Amino acid sequence: MLKFLIATSMLALTAATAVAATLDVNAISAEGVGKSIGSATFSDADGGLSIKIDVSGMNDGEHGFHVHEKGDCSPGMKDGKMAAGIAAGAHYDPQSTKSHKGPDAGGHEGDLPKLMAAGGKIDQTVMVKDLTLADVAGRSLMIHEGGDNYSDNPENGGGKGRIACGVIPR
Repeated sequence: MLKFLIATSMLALTAATAVAATLDVNAISAEGVGKSIGSATFSDADGGLSIKIDVSGMNDGEHGFHVHEKGDCSPGMKDGKMAAGIAAGAHYDPQSTKSHKGPDAGGHEGDLPKLMAAGGKIDQTVMVKDLTLADVAGRSLMIHEGGDNYSDNPENGGGKGRIACGVIPR
């Protein structure tokens, strides 16, 4: 009986300590970080990282989706003018591939599956292989204005400007 109680307690403790984090996703512009437009929840899962995104106020269609290297959604200078989310830095690339190839294609690890907005809303869960919450904690999650062709041309796969951002909790 004691072995059963210990095993049951250990199983309950493991379930209770599952790694997960939720963050606010905010609208961003060249003027700064705006109001919350929704949330993202990260959960470690078998073989990767599950990201549930629930945001509104989006233009319908595809949106590029990335983890950026720095945990800062502030604007910064780009090409001589202020631009949204520049303080987040480049896409997360711990292997220094300097290549934007998309999820599972051998490029940087910050490439996430595209998001699709309909009716101004994104309510989608994506799975990213071989990535954990510990890998991305303290970095930023970015949604881009346009879709993503997972290529280096045009810059960052054509995702256009950064429009929404949140800092992933440590």
